[in-house]
Amino acid sequence: MVRRSGRGACGGRPRACRRRGERRRGRGHIGGDPRRPRAAGEVVVSERSARLAARLWDGEGARLALARLALAPASALYAGVVLARNAAYRTGLVRTRRVGARTVSIGNLRIGGSGKTPLTRWLAAEAQARGIAVAIISRGYGGTTAAPHVVGDGATLRSDVAASGDEAVMLARTAAVPVVAGHDRAAAAALAVETFGSRLLLCDDAFQHRRLARDVDIVLVDAGQRGGVTRLLPAGPLREPLAALRRAHVIVVAERDAAGATQSVPASRPDQLVVRARFAPTALLRVGPHAWEELGLAALAGQRVLALSGVARPRPLYESLRDWEADLVHILEYPDHHPYDIADWHEISHAAKDVEFVVTTEKDLVKLERFPFARGKLVALRLGVTIDNPTALLARVLGPLAADVLAGVAAAGAQRPWHERPPERGP
Repeated sequence: MVRRSGRGACGGRPRACRRRGERRRGRGHIGGDPRRPRAAGEVVVSERSARLAARLWDGEGARLALARLALAPASALYAGVVLARNAAYRTGLVRTRRVGARTVSIGNLRIGGSGKTPLTRWLAAEAQARGIAVAIISRGYGGTTAAPHVVGDGATLRSDVAASGDEAVMLARTAAVPVVAGHDRAAAAALAVETFGSRLLLCDDAFQHRRLARDVDIVLVDAGQRGGVTRLLPAGPLREPLAALRRAHVIVVAERDAAGATQSVPASRPDQLVVRARFAPTALLRVGPHAWEELGLAALAGQRVLALSGVARPRPLYESLRDWEADLVHILEYPDHHPYDIADWHEISHAAKDVEFVVTTEKDLVKLERFPFARGKLVALRLGVTIDNPTALLARVLGPLAADVLAGVAAAGAQRPWHERPPERGP
């Protein structure tokens, strides 16, 4: 866990941070009492590695440049494995599996969040509004249940974070469509078709998962990302070379501020669709007696806030708090997918004593809502998306399903009494 307060804590150097002096870091413990004994190799190593990786990938300076150079051979080896794997799928040496439904993957090339979850939710809502049976497929990262299983049926949550992971449960809580998880995504997709009769499958964070055949690949690219980031893991943040963008049918350029993008991404092949999308908070979510409740973002203005996150890239959280004029006085950062425990609860509760809100992400809210402080100060930023060309994007995603919907609407209209039918248009 990284503990910060003061200058530079939120990236944008808001007034509240500037007046509190220099930033302080914690001692690298996960939470609670840093003196409590830990087994060898406990999460502390992963946490420290995550912080070092973030500095290595995005930092500047001669030492970091030399570190990246030293890791170049490992990145070259990783690139060879990735290229060989992709070639095996491209040539048919390794076969893919189809499951009898239109399949769309939503992913990215870079480690960390880029808006995949809000985009997946938006596509699910648009498909459902058109009468298409849609389901979301997740790997269930961090969950103990590897076998395919139903996380939520669109109305009822059927699993929990321990079994299915935070991302799958968050999707089941916030998207009104079935969510199915499993380490074998092809088997999870088959279960969705069998159980819910799904005709459209949206596979979250699945661009690199090649075994499940798909009809459309969507890749998100961060508009604010430095154009020079081309290094693969472990020397850089990329899962695949930039050339893999040619495999995508749709590229979504993700913007996170009203000023617009700083990077333009041209289509890499004639039939590739490029659209822009703006991601921004739409509401605060708080824990209610029976369900999550929405609260207006204006409630943050002038309020003392603790920012709490366990995600790979927390900076957008801090920027959003700055935009809504919150008085950001404390920051607690945990590793991505962090499993919060009682020691963390004590740590967070202590830090939250002098604030009005503890603001976190939706992914963290599903893990934190069980703690006592959740009913008082805990809220999460709900992230929404606006697409600049939604018609073109939906046409590409839905494909022939869109024609089926129009045909169904026309057939239903023809069966109505004459006085309820829409007027016919002339030639």
